[in-house]
Parts: sequence; structure tokens; C-alpha cells
Amino acid sequence: MAKDLSQDTSKDEVARADIVFYGDKITLPENMKPGVAVRILQEFEKSQEQVVAFHQSYPVFPWDGAMALSAVLKKKFGWVKLEGLPSFFGRQPPQLINIEVAPNQFEPCIWGEFTIPTAEDAILSCGTTMSDNRLCFQISAKMKRKNEAYVRSILAEVGEYLKHNSIYRGKAIRLKIFDEDGDMLSMPTVSHVDTSSIKRESLILPKAVHTAVETNLFTPIERINELAANNLPIKRGVLLGGTFGTGKTMTAGVAAKLAVENKITFIYVTRANELPAALRFAEMYQSPGAVVFCEDIDREMSGSERSAEMDDILNIIDGVDTKRSNIMTVLTTNAMQEINKAMLRPGRLDAVIEVTPPDAEAVERLIRHYGGGLISASTDLTNIGAALSGCIPAVIAEVVKRAKLSQLRLQPKGTPLTTLSVEALLESAETMTSQLKLMAEPIPETEPTIDSAIARMIREGTAHVNQSEIHEATTRAVANMAPHIARHVAANLKTVK
Repeated sequence: MAKDLSQDTSKDEVARADIVFYGDKITLPENMKPGVAVRILQEFEKSQEQVVAFHQSYPVFPWDGAMALSAVLKKKFGWVKLEGLPSFFGRQPPQLINIEVAPNQFEPCIWGEFTIPTAEDAILSCGTTMSDNRLCFQISAKMKRKNEAYVRSILAEVGEYLKHNSIYRGKAIRLKIFDEDGDMLSMPTVSHVDTSSIKRESLILPKAVHTAVETNLFTPIERINELAANNLPIKRGVLLGGTFGTGKTMTAGVAAKLAVENKITFIYVTRANELPAALRFAEMYQSPGAVVFCEDIDREMSGSERSAEMDDILNIIDGVDTKRSNIMTVLTTNAMQEINKAMLRPGRLDAVIEVTPPDAEAVERLIRHYGGGLISASTDLTNIGAALSGCIPAVIAEVVKRAKLSQLRLQPKGTPLTTLSVEALLESAETMTSQLKLMAEPIPETEPTIDSAIARMIREGTAHVNQSEIHEATTRAVANMAPHIARHVAANLKTVK
């Protein structure tokens, strides 16, 4: 039982005790002398003035964490009460940066160093840190010990906020790690993808390809909650191969829309060497699932020889950490035959889908799609479909556009387009096939030019180049030049000889 100070007659002394603020009385442990209590309180008061520092990291991308911190501080204090650091020019306001929180929607958030009004000695700083090879958000705090518990409580609120809120989780985003010159950005660029205008019915593929895409990509996204119940892993890999323009990127758009509708994070990268960073980014946002869509994987995974970059991609796709993850990896290539066989083995890729150009039946559906309501359901497009079979969707769209012009020509002036006749479609299809034939014809060999001769010399080595070829090309070019230029070049040619 505790005693008041006047009752202290014990010979034993308690030298240390926890200081707890409770009730409205000063209560001492038994056997503690008042002088000892005073000394402990003085030491405690002195310790509360000591400066302490610590770091708190969060497994989210820096901008996500900064928005969470701003939301917590705004709720507690409001923007006007946040105070910046004192400087030679007076107290500087906190730094605010605009972060994209949705497609084309930006909100300000606090960044850099700042103080808070109820603990003005505390200096908080937003920053970044690397955790498990992932760039994460970190708050550094420096304050007197008396304010440590209060500051930690604020940072705990940030962590709690991030459990339920994110500007990236369940959204479609585009991630950029390298600039146009191939140099790594100091801070990756994350931009939101607007999926509102993407229509699933706009993706028209040959039926067999469509079935494969629906089964191996769209179904796992739309029914992700049913996979575990049926003993099916969420983690999977899909490779979409095929020539340019057959619908691989459009497939990515539809997958992004379905992911957002099902609260799944969708991450899109255009460079194969950005895939490892994209997968690590996805690890932070894989609840309930994430899809990483990477274009042109053949740029890093082609050839029979294994490179360090290739091994890096294979290891992170097939690594121990990601085997139990909820990440679907979708890769595309325009050169399926060049993909290293190590990438293609079962277990690493669950499906390899060849996205072929539209067949006759798919061409008919594309024509009706691009024609809108101008083509009657009863219109027979069999001949046109057969004529354009194998053409990519962009060609089909151009045929329909030309057909509209043909239809205008066939109609009286001033009458609006209400239908698209077979005659107009066949006419535009014929002009298109003629154009495509010209494009497909091999370019005839021409007489060598200076540039081609020198290029061949560099490519094959001077020992295998016919020197007369260079002389012949140079002489022919000289003959077409002005006389004074001809004399100058000819003189230089003699010097070379």
C-alpha cells in the first residue's frame, strides 16, 4: 500500500521507479524516501529535454505515403496550422507538391521538413528508403523525448490510414523507371491510366485467340476471389505473341479496365528492363491481387545465350518471394520465335498465346464494329472478310473509313450517311489490297550509292568490299554535282587511291 510523504520511516530505499501520470495524487512506491523521489523526478525532467531521433518506414511508394501523412495531418491540424522551419528569411512554409491521385486529378501533399504546432520542437521530414529492393516511403523524426510518444502516435495513424487508403492500390497505373536515354530516373514516374473509355467489345480477336485470352487472363482477373476456393493460385504468367497491331496492347487496356473494376492493381510498363522494378512495386499493392503488363519482353529475353539482365528477370518472376504472391505477370512480344527457351518453360509461364491477325470471321466483326450502325445485320460480308483476312485491325478500320467516302460518292449530294453498302466496302477493300500488295513487293536492287557502299564496307570489313563499287558510286554522284564540287570530290578521290 502506498504511503504519503509524512509516513516515510523505512530504512530501505527504492532508487528507481517508473513514472506514470495517473489520477490527481502524487503516489510513491513503498520504501522510497522523498529525496529520492525528487531526484528521480529531476532526472526524468532532464531526460525529457534530451533530443531523440528515429525513422519510420512504410511499405508503400513514396507519393502514396506522403498523401497519407498529409491526410492525417490535415485531419488533426488543418493546412494553415502546419508550420515550416525557421530560417534566415523567417519561418519558411512547408513544401507542397502536387501528386496525381486519379487520372488527370492532382492534390497537394506535404514533402520535405516541417514542424507541427503541438510539438514545435519536433522536426519531421518526408523521404525515401530502400526496403527489400523496393523504393518505400519514410518519415524521419527528431524531437525532445517529452514529445516522442506524441509523434509516434501520429506516425502510427499514418500506418493505420495506409491499411485502408491508397492512391495506387486497385488502380491502373503506368510506371516509368528509365528516361528516354535509358538512364534511371531519380524518382520513378507513376501516372494513372484512364480506363473509362475502354470498351471490352472493342477487342475483336479470332475466336480461338479470344477464348485463350478470356480463359487465361480475363477470367482470373474477374473471378480472383474464386481462385483460392478452387485451389488455383493467383500468381501466373502469360505471354502474348504476334506481329505488330494484332491486338496485344488493346488486350492490356481491357485487362486494366477489368482490374480496376475488381479492385486489382494494374501496372503497365513499356520497357522490358523495367519489369523487375514493376514486379517489386506490385509486391506492395498485391492485395487482393496485382497485374503487371510488360510490352516487348523479347528486347531482354531473346537469343539462346543467358545474360545477366535475362537472369534478373527470370529470378524475380520465379523467385521464392513471388511464388506465394498474388501477382499476375503478362508479357508481350512481336518476335515469339526469338524468346529464350528458359522463359517459356511451364511453371514460369502458364499460357503462351499467339495473337494472330484477324481471320475472315474476325474481319467481318471488325467491319461491323468500325461501321457502327451503318451496316445492317443482314448485310453479307463474306467476300469482304475473305478478301481482308490476315489484315491487322488498323487496316480494317482504314477500309471502313474509305468505304464511307465511297458511299458519299454513290449518294446524292447533301444526304447524310445512313448505311454502308457492300459496293462501297468492296471498292475500298480493293484499293486497300492493291496498296498492301505494293507494300509487300520487294524493293528492286538499285545501283550502289556512296552511303550504301561505305555502310557495306563498315558492316563487312574493307577486305570483302569491292573497291570499284565505291569508285563507281562516287563517280556517278560527282557527275551530277556542280563542276567545282565535282573537281573537289574527284581530287579527294585521287588522294584516297
